[in-house]
Amino acid sequence: MNIFLDANICLDLLDTTRSTSNKSVQWYLEHKDDETLSFYFSADFITTIYYILTQKRKLNTTDTLDVIDELSMEINPHYLIHNDFISAKNFFFEQGFSDFEDLLILQSASRLDCAKFITNDKELLKLDKYLNIDIIKP
Repeated sequence: MNIFLDANICLDLLDTTRSTSNKSVQWYLEHKDDETLSFYFSADFITTIYYILTQKRKLNTTDTLDVIDELSMEINPHYLIHNDFISAKNFFFEQGFSDFEDLLILQSASRLDCAKFITNDKELLKLDKYLNIDIIKP
């Protein structure tokens, strides 16, 4: 089963000072060795993660790049394609969900045939489901 981790979950795994980190880390540790599961995150999150860790948490660039590299070896980065944009745009206008960036990531997860999208984002959690993906908290 494919599972997609939102940016906030990836940040929780890398920065344990975040308020939601304990639950995210606990959830991930309980599931990461399950060989029936494959984990993904959006490669577009790399820039966000880099910015937050270097600018907000003040980690040095070498350590930041090392932890992003480690994350990418354990959790597969998945890249957006143009069709993700088209599908997300269509859903945006048809369904009226207001966060286009989240729709873009969800569409990318859909292309991977992910069964679950793990997030702490309250607006995303209200969706409950995107196409065939269950949107859940860790």
